[in-house]
Amino acid sequence: MSEERLEDVVVVFDVSRSMFRRDFAPSRLEAVKQAIEAFVARKLTLDNRDRVALVAFSSKGNVVSELTNEPDILRSSLRAIKASGSTGIGEGLAVAIQLLVKEIQALGQKIFRVILISDGKPWGSTIDPFKMTTLASRMKIYIDTVGIGELGVAYEDSVLEKIANTTKGEYSRVFEAQSLTEILTTLAKKKEISYSEAQKKTITDATILSIIAGDLFRPTEASEDQSELINLISGREKVKCIICYQYDCQTCHGPFFSCGRYCSNCKAPMHLHCAADWAENSPPEKNPTIFRCPRCFFLLKVPEGVQAVKKLHSKQYYSNLPTEAGTTRFALITKETDEIASAVCPICHIIFDFSEDPRAYLCTNCGTYYHAKCLEEWLAKGEGACRVCGKRIEM
Repeated sequence: MSEERLEDVVVVFDVSRSMFRRDFAPSRLEAVKQAIEAFVARKLTLDNRDRVALVAFSSKGNVVSELTNEPDILRSSLRAIKASGSTGIGEGLAVAIQLLVKEIQALGQKIFRVILISDGKPWGSTIDPFKMTTLASRMKIYIDTVGIGELGVAYEDSVLEKIANTTKGEYSRVFEAQSLTEILTTLAKKKEISYSEAQKKTITDATILSIIAGDLFRPTEASEDQSELINLISGREKVKCIICYQYDCQTCHGPFFSCGRYCSNCKAPMHLHCAADWAENSPPEKNPTIFRCPRCFFLLKVPEGVQAVKKLHSKQYYSNLPTEAGTTRFALITKETDEIASAVCPICHIIFDFSEDPRAYLCTNCGTYYHAKCLEEWLAKGEGACRVCGKRIEM
């Protein structure tokens, strides 16, 4: 026995540079736009209570149209779309899933679907598309995928096929415009699900928020070429935080390279500690580690370890080892943790990279992490106190 329900469908389509190709008439992108128009017309003819949203992706995901059952709005929003950038499938899926999150929370009895149309592998993705696919599966979002001209790609090697299989969706390949339109018109039919599948409970709101929020990523992960990274490290290129509008962090006083991060969707720059403050003062999400990017409103999360910095400045510190009055014990750390990954050395103001040196020192009085080399050089100069809490160091 199967059930038919109202559907919210997000059509996620590739607008990367490769969509300029003319093996589909008049081009891949124009053929996709025409096929989407046919899909919308068919979908809303079958049931005008269903809704459709449009998300275009290249290097980042953009909402072209919010969920609506007005075909004129959807058609007009398609016309201005141009091709550019690389293939960020993960970004497109992340934006689509975020569009559906509020609907899932409010109306759990609907069917939620994504139709993903792309001609390439996710070379331009900062966000892992398979992480988004696993999330969609947990949230009972079905992803149907359509590969544009995947010639020479074995079925078992297709990223799009793996995405569809993981979410109980359908995978199709097309090699010309008419077939593309026919496939999308077929996908306009309602998704049939079994009664037992319909009764499965979706995950909780809090879990959805914590999982759906994207990660902030480091300058080393954001730079597209070596010269850009060198300029950033050397200080020749100044990056200003979109939250505090300053170059240097007002919490750790380091340059952007030390605690700077980027939005995983729009790539907006922000200090990690500014992001932590922003998250703590974002009551709509009711989670001190989750916030919306001030530029694109994408859900993001701050590593929980960043809260340790707040403890330092409020003097709510901890101690794991006994200390004498006026002294602090420094402990050698040889295993990387999320807290260390979010920390900044107070001597050089640079983040920790355990692939270069798998050692760090922890001040057990105030919880500050130091690079082993920085601390050793600091002590060799005759300095004997922690730079943060001021207590005399005992090794």
